[in-house]
Amino acid sequence: MGRKMTFGEFLHAQRLKAGFGLRTFAEAADLQPSNLSNIEHGRVPPPQNRRTLARLADLLNLADGSPERERLFDLAVEGKDRPPADVAAFAAQTPGVPALLRTIENKRLTRDELARLAEYVNRMRRPKS
Repeated sequence: MGRKMTFGEFLHAQRLKAGFGLRTFAEAADLQPSNLSNIEHGRVPPPQNRRTLARLADLLNLADGSPERERLFDLAVEGKDRPPADVAAFAAQTPGVPALLRTIENKRLTRDELARLAEYVNRMRRPKS
C-alpha cells in the first residue's frame, strides 16, 4: 500500500489537470508563484482559510460537494487536530451539529458505522427545487 498523497501533490495534480501553469494559476489565485510552488512541494503548510481553499477549488473547477473538492479541504488539515475549514464553518453556523457530533462521540461509532450513517443521510437529501 502506497503512501497518501499530500495537499501539495493533490493541488499540483489538479492544477495540471485543469490546464494551468504555475504562474497563471498563482496569479488567478492571488498567490505569489514562489508561495504556490512552496505549497505544492510541501515546504510550507497548506492554507487553512476557508475562502482561500474555496478559491483554489473554484479555479480548479472542483464542484461543491464533489469528492475532489472535499479531498482538497481534507488534505489541507491532514495530520492536524482540527476539522477541515469547510466542515468547521458549517458546524459553527448550523444549529444541532455540535449535539450530533457529541452523540456520535458518546456512541463511539466505528468507521464502518460512520460510513453507514453518512450513506443514510445522503439518501435523506431532498431534491433541490
